[in-house]
Amino acid sequence: MSLIPESIKPHIRRFGWSGVLAIGIVIVMLAGINPITLISGQVSPPPPPTSITGVPPATATAEALAVYPPVVGGEAELMWRRAFRQTAIKYPDIKMQTVADRSAFGCGLGGKDVATFYCAQDATVYVDLDAYARLRTKFPLGADYAQALLVAEAYGAHVQMVLGSLDKIAQARVAAPETVEVMEKRLDMQAACYGAMWTKTAGIEPLYDNPAVLAALAEVDRNRAAAIVTLPPETVIPELVTPASAEGRKTWYGVGYAIPAGGNCGLDKIEAKGSL
Repeated sequence: MSLIPESIKPHIRRFGWSGVLAIGIVIVMLAGINPITLISGQVSPPPPPTSITGVPPATATAEALAVYPPVVGGEAELMWRRAFRQTAIKYPDIKMQTVADRSAFGCGLGGKDVATFYCAQDATVYVDLDAYARLRTKFPLGADYAQALLVAEAYGAHVQMVLGSLDKIAQARVAAPETVEVMEKRLDMQAACYGAMWTKTAGIEPLYDNPAVLAALAEVDRNRAAAIVTLPPETVIPELVTPASAEGRKTWYGVGYAIPAGGNCGLDKIEAKGSL
């Protein structure tokens, strides 16, 4: 008595055992089942979270919120490390610190309501979890991607430090203060361009076209502007420089999103464009 069903025998004669096996694997995969799971009995682990799949739920605790910024930071860092491999410039390590108490901020900003920022002194991105939570309460539809963009821009600030842009502003504050405002506005537009590069590589739709995200970002800008910050000239916090116009930032965000390559966001190109 044959163990092979009669309905299968014609397929075996036509395709052979290997062909039938291949067809079976395809059918199993189309059903959303990993063939290895059927063979070994082992279940594959879920893929790691991304800036899209890792967005915290509306009811997320403070501990859960702390998980999301490093996910975005990991994507931004990977993007930049890949870009720097094509150059002769070394990409130095960068750290992230998520803090529940902003008194732990570095760069002399302890206690200041400045949300997320990059500190060149210790090459660290600081994320204020309380500010993030408040943003989610006030702007539930836009806060998470706004926070993600703040992190991406902070990682872009690390690149600005590597390229010497922050040092040039620090020097100009002492030697040529009349040039500082324009330099800072160009740096701010470059930050928008760098942030857009991450947005595109992460597979996210343009965030500058999202009113909810823009509203959340505007709230962060208002809080930063209201913070009383006194720092020595040599301490340049990219997030606290003289901001560019909304039009200028949107223009250069569009540039970075259209072609996510660092060279397209160069300060020389921003200077040549003339937008502020």
